[in-house]
Amino acid sequence: MNKKSFLALISLSLSMSAGAQEWTGQGEAGLIKASGNTDSENYNIGLNFKNDAEILSHEIDLSLYQASSDNVDSAESVAAAYTLKYNLTDRSYLFGSLSYLDDEFDGFTEQTSAALGYGYKLIDTEPHAWDVGIGVGYRDTSELIKLDDGSELEGMDLSGATLVLRSDYRNQLTDNTQFVDKFVAEIGSDNTFVENDAALVVSMNEKFALKAGVLVRHNTDPAPGADDTDTITSVNLVYNFK
Repeated sequence: MNKKSFLALISLSLSMSAGAQEWTGQGEAGLIKASGNTDSENYNIGLNFKNDAEILSHEIDLSLYQASSDNVDSAESVAAAYTLKYNLTDRSYLFGSLSYLDDEFDGFTEQTSAALGYGYKLIDTEPHAWDVGIGVGYRDTSELIKLDDGSELEGMDLSGATLVLRSDYRNQLTDNTQFVDKFVAEIGSDNTFVENDAALVVSMNEKFALKAGVLVRHNTDPAPGADDTDTITSVNLVYNFK
């Protein structure tokens, strides 16, 4: 599944939910820039949209991270994810998910994943909420070999079936401070991909908040010449909107 197919599936799902309960969302952005002996620039942008209804709910996550030093990119990552939930009871649900990741420095080509599974709300009381899920999926990706002349060559195909584990935890620590942690693991025969996104969010008013987060991505079997773990630390301004 390529990027165009992924976006087409999201558009179809959204059109099917037209007229449903109102969408809510958040936008966030952070920028660090330095000049002098070395010019460097780091920025990240994120968007999250939700549509929660009695039976069906939708969630979309989009993120972009880029870092450069002396006008040379040192890191770049584009990620998108869509999750559809079908509520069976107040606590249990079925889910379907699609995700896309294009990380130029992880040693893999564009990675697209799809999964179907079962989820359950272990905790659903204030101030805690914790959803967990398990499912089966398919991941489409391959190794990306960079040659000495700067060209790229596609290597071993790592596409295949996966076991998917998910976790979404939230804790309202105070009236204006919340801790959130999202975890996903795609366990495959050739490589296991794990991502954990933890953040502390401090609300300044109804519209604006400050967010300090750490995103960790880990591959058990990285491509040749690539590290097995990437970590992105950010401080962002968050805007809440409907």
